[in-house]
Amino acid sequence: MSLFSIGRIKTKVIFTLGFFLAVFQLLAPIYLTGLLDIQFRAIHVAFGLSIGFLYFPFRSRGEDEPPEEGISLFDLLLITVLLAANLNAFLKALDIYMGTTGATNFDLVLGGALVLLVLEAARRSVGPAIPLMVVLLLGYIFAGESFPGMWKLKGIGLDFVLGSLYYSPLGIYGSVTGMSATFISMFIIFGSLLSATGGGKTFIDIALAITGKYTGGPAKAAVVSSALFGSISGSSVANVMVTGSYTIPLMKRLGYRPEFAAAVEAIASSGGGITPPIMSISAFMMAEFLGISYFRIIGYALLPCLLYYTGVFSGVHFRTVRMGIDKLPPEEIPKWRDILTLERIAGLIVPTGVLLYLIAVGQPLQLAGFYACVSALAVFLLVGILKRKIRETMKLILSALSEGGRDVAQIVPILVSVSMLVNLIGLTGIAPKISGVILQLGGTNLYFSLLIATVVPFLLGTSLPVVPTYVLSVSILVPPLLKLGIDPVAAHLFFIYWAILGGVTPPTCTAAVAAAGIAKANWVRTGFFAMRLGAVAFILPYFFALNPALVGRASWMSILGHGTTGFIGAISIAYGMFSHRECLLNPLRCAAFIVGGLLLLFPGTAPSLTGLAVVGTAFVIDRKILSGRTGTRQEHHRKRSGEEAPK
Repeated sequence: MSLFSIGRIKTKVIFTLGFFLAVFQLLAPIYLTGLLDIQFRAIHVAFGLSIGFLYFPFRSRGEDEPPEEGISLFDLLLITVLLAANLNAFLKALDIYMGTTGATNFDLVLGGALVLLVLEAARRSVGPAIPLMVVLLLGYIFAGESFPGMWKLKGIGLDFVLGSLYYSPLGIYGSVTGMSATFISMFIIFGSLLSATGGGKTFIDIALAITGKYTGGPAKAAVVSSALFGSISGSSVANVMVTGSYTIPLMKRLGYRPEFAAAVEAIASSGGGITPPIMSISAFMMAEFLGISYFRIIGYALLPCLLYYTGVFSGVHFRTVRMGIDKLPPEEIPKWRDILTLERIAGLIVPTGVLLYLIAVGQPLQLAGFYACVSALAVFLLVGILKRKIRETMKLILSALSEGGRDVAQIVPILVSVSMLVNLIGLTGIAPKISGVILQLGGTNLYFSLLIATVVPFLLGTSLPVVPTYVLSVSILVPPLLKLGIDPVAAHLFFIYWAILGGVTPPTCTAAVAAAGIAKANWVRTGFFAMRLGAVAFILPYFFALNPALVGRASWMSILGHGTTGFIGAISIAYGMFSHRECLLNPLRCAAFIVGGLLLLFPGTAPSLTGLAVVGTAFVIDRKILSGRTGTRQEHHRKRSGEEAPK
């Protein structure tokens, strides 16, 4: 049933609400400082979830079904209850903080309704995984008395649970929602403003200009452009859709198999979330959790990012050489004079420069994000004035802000649900219990403990977005790793990496599915091929957890030394996995490069020297095999051409 029969009305409503949400999120944290935190978060939740209910239909429609027209009465009813519950929290915010009267039955009814609405919005946006986890934790709370041993939970009443979730600053309006309402929303809007400048196409052209004249240029351009665009978007799927829509067809046209082309784009786009300077939402949350400057987070993430893309880029190169695919035709390589224009570059460089400068001098994230957005809007207007396209520029700004507001609305249900989950984890005390299990199973064996700690983010990452996977993993698993001596920064990056890698790991592998859709390829084979291309990425978290120098947490000499051996190790592993020689020694040769590369990533001098010796020996043997094959081919060519071999 629909209230309106014209779909365009719904589109206009979503566009308008998205615009006003973006304006609110930009201005309110800076100018509406008189609001209490719960009041500000209540507006954020009400605004974001309202757009979410309009944007995401009650049920997903098949490809053959027409899009849902109009605004359904059911969604309007949900939005009405949503607004009532958040208005109640807004008006009673001071009492929620002070706890003078406590929650009434009316408050608890509204709270229960809001909990259900948040879960329904999360189901619509990312599927049933998050609501199912909330339901399981609630089931554990109410049935905990029947569990054995340390898992036994003292009975907790429904009133207490609803009060903790709704009528407190810990649940729906908790710290994760606070991050969503401030700097996270600010940077999502900032990314939308940068994308509106045509940043994706600019990055693609820069990548093609750099790599197009070399062997395998299109695939290497996919890696470079995805890293560049991912550094400002932070979303692997968005990265795939922007850069992959150009690079994947180009790779296919030049002879790459569809699965390989899609895999390159998927694994390269997934790395955008750990690529400085913007990285992903998780990196901003990491700075907040650790209480350190985001600028320092950029420094810590730089070396792991370089090793990640070294492995991917090397794998693409060696596979391309093996396939015999040539460089890009000169006429298809963009000219630098066409790329480095004021219109294309100023909108990327000026706002990003403002952002990094303000973060470097110690300004709060949301203030830095605000002035970065203002500078982006100023550049838009200036370019529009210079080109005498004021009307087109204003339309572009309105569209970019609306898109940013809609992007915020898509993340709100996820982060509010995660805020609820974090509160429920605290109520159940499940985090220290799991920590105890890890310490008991792993004991003093750090390697085994890291392997056990991988299971949770790996499983969550295959069904949840990066942010909830990271937050839940940190809430449960960081304490035991810190007790085992893992560096705090390395521990947080460990879980960010595993959360990101879920995007290319079957069975869900959202980035691989998106790339396979563009390439018209088998998404399962695409996912497994992306995992193979990202072999270095999948082992890297273990090594920087073991060796803080790989995340910049050591002396400069140690960072330089381990960074160099890690760089050689990443190339060696990729060479062992993707090069090939037609000889009986090929399996041993490949294994030697892989084992030597792994040893080069280990901390300590002895493993590094052993790794260098193994890789060096394998390299000498590889050159002899290659020179032997070259000599054989030349001899064969002489015989076929009738020449007499020289004596």
